[in-house]
Amino acid sequence: MNEYLRIRYGVRETSRPGWLIPAIVLGIVGGGWILWTANHHSTPQIRSTLISFEEVSDSQISIRYSLELKDPSIAHTCLLTAKDYGVNVVGQLTDLIPTGQAKVTREVLIPTRLRAVNAGIEKCF
Repeated sequence: MNEYLRIRYGVRETSRPGWLIPAIVLGIVGGGWILWTANHHSTPQIRSTLISFEEVSDSQISIRYSLELKDPSIAHTCLLTAKDYGVNVVGQLTDLIPTGQAKVTREVLIPTRLRAVNAGIEKCF
């Protein structure tokens, strides 16, 4: 290729393009960040699973759930809710989880002000 065409079209003498080094650095940093966030968010401190719920009466609903705790030496708390047919919260209970076990299955009665049709785990902390 002659010198005129090389200058006109920006052909360089080096075989490595100028964007290669920044792309490699960005790929290493970005890939490391993606791997860290995937690992961090896939292993939460508390993993809760709703097993079942059952209406006991017009003023109570029973909920059965399990927890997997990453650190069982810390006391944890779960907020449980009962909802009616219109998805309004009709009962709420804070369940204190005792320390010492990494896997816990709990069965709790939630008092309600109206008839509840389902119950769930709002959050655990």
